[in-house]
Amino acid sequence: MPQTDQQKPPPDSRLTQEEEQYYWGLDAAAEQGELLPDETAGPILSGREAQAQSHRMLMWATETTTIEDAVAVALGRPRLSAQPNETLKVRTPRPLAEGLRQFARQHGSTVSQVARTAWQEFLERHDCPPSAA
Repeated sequence: MPQTDQQKPPPDSRLTQEEEQYYWGLDAAAEQGELLPDETAGPILSGREAQAQSHRMLMWATETTTIEDAVAVALGRPRLSAQPNETLKVRTPRPLAEGLRQFARQHGSTVSQVARTAWQEFLERHDCPPSAA
């Protein structure tokens, strides 16, 4: 399936360009309700080939660059600090999200780390330190 303008390769992906296009095509088909079981099979892998592919997919899904980091993320991220943490879900325009992912990738960071830093700087700039927020 062709890649649409809205679909961009995910950050920190170790999938090949062809693999990324294949999975984005499946994503688009699923979103449109077009998937049928026989269309999703793709290549049949086994052994080390299947293991390597599953590692690449897990690293792609968790936005990590090593399988060890991917497993750690998939099993649960470590606490950021002794303070309680909250998970925020933020809706943002796609271009902003893509810019955040690109910035994080270029700086060896994560979108979450970039967001935390930006929010902290924003609050400090507006004389509202995070502890008082």
